[in-house]
Amino acid sequence: LLCTGSIVVYRNHPLSMDEYAVMFQAKVFAAGAMHGRFPPELLDSLIPPGFQNYFLMVNRDTGAVFSAYWPGFSLLLTPFVWLGIPWACNPTLVVASLLMIARIARELVPSPTAAGWAILLALASPAFVANGITYYSMAAHLLLNLCFVWLLISRSSVRLFLAGAVGGFALALHNPFPHAVFALPWIFWLATRRGEWCRNIFWIGLGYLATGLPLVFGWTLWYRELLQTPVVSGVAPSVATLTPGLLERVVEIIQGYFHVLQWPHELTIYARLGGLAKLWLWASPMLLLLAWWGGRESKSASLRLLGASALLTFFAYFLIRFNQGHGWGYRYFHSAWGVLPILGAVGAIKLASMPDEGVRWSRGLLALSLISLIGANGLRFQQMGSFIEDHLAQFPLRVPAEFRVVLHNHRGYYGDDLIQNDPWLRGSEVVLLAEEKKGRALVNRHFPGVIEAGSNRYGVTFVRVAKLP
Repeated sequence: LLCTGSIVVYRNHPLSMDEYAVMFQAKVFAAGAMHGRFPPELLDSLIPPGFQNYFLMVNRDTGAVFSAYWPGFSLLLTPFVWLGIPWACNPTLVVASLLMIARIARELVPSPTAAGWAILLALASPAFVANGITYYSMAAHLLLNLCFVWLLISRSSVRLFLAGAVGGFALALHNPFPHAVFALPWIFWLATRRGEWCRNIFWIGLGYLATGLPLVFGWTLWYRELLQTPVVSGVAPSVATLTPGLLERVVEIIQGYFHVLQWPHELTIYARLGGLAKLWLWASPMLLLLAWWGGRESKSASLRLLGASALLTFFAYFLIRFNQGHGWGYRYFHSAWGVLPILGAVGAIKLASMPDEGVRWSRGLLALSLISLIGANGLRFQQMGSFIEDHLAQFPLRVPAEFRVVLHNHRGYYGDDLIQNDPWLRGSEVVLLAEEKKGRALVNRHFPGVIEAGSNRYGVTFVRVAKLP
């Protein structure tokens, strides 16, 4: 069903630049390369200038282009791109997350109905389901944080190492902040276990280093070198080129991670409170209240830590100066969203165990959740499909042809987000951001043999007609 939604509702289209950037890098990885390449003289037309070195990093001398985000989610997306089914990636991650939510609830909550309530509360929440048809990295953050928690429920050396390895990969999904704030209560708790802290920190730290070093620091060192060094292929620079000043570069990278933090100002507070409203509106009925009630005064250390991770994730984003831009539900909280149905299941069980009215209230919650499962998800899917349909309508004429060049003139709501191209301009379409007069000159110079096929208020389409045999 989610795969169908990815194609029918979401149109198999990376809507925002956050989605396009990771899809772009996944296509690069699927081709066995590290970066794409655009003609340097066309960079400002193939990538809107405001997006350069913000969503896509560019070397203006060589034309090298790659995602500005860390590579983890693009790596997860790569096998799906290689198989020609990129739309199946997030549905797979969401289904895995659903199974993990059920598994954690079953292990932490001593009730035979815990897993069932957790599954129902998750599926009845559009924030959980709807993100499964997108190309956002948040579904991967949610899954890996749940895996991290499950591995730490019972702690052996192997599970501690695996939790660290999962955490190191989660740091590199698109940026380190979502996992870092989620994991902090667990790391602190592990470090304060008397008689165990040394073993805990050693094994989990070793796991973090195993995946985090190459994917976070290694990637950052590579791309900084690439942006400064002329290259002739998509391979990384040799280790020898990275050795001089390595310590200074690492310190610079660490400092760069903190430059986005600032004391919250008025607009940030309004944005985060708006996010709280989104969190409520995109969840199953009463889920936030159930989660609060379920986590309140819990005697389980793991349940308390889950609640701490969720609260820290919510409040930590008050220190981030950006708003979430595009996104379905409250995207900044989504890495911790898996906590809600688990704690909500505890709240639902408490509700059912209330004397006298417990069964009646429990049946009412069940009915509301089933209505939300169909009604709320259906409403959000309809809204998403309508938004994407209107967004894609802000495009020059899509004339069927062997090859077409499209000039987009910047008009439309988030019109620049429609400038999306293959990493090497392969395929049947190239989209250029250019006013008509300048664009025609570019087309004549770089794409000889195409003819004008039509235009509308958003631009002009040129096509290359196939030669008759």
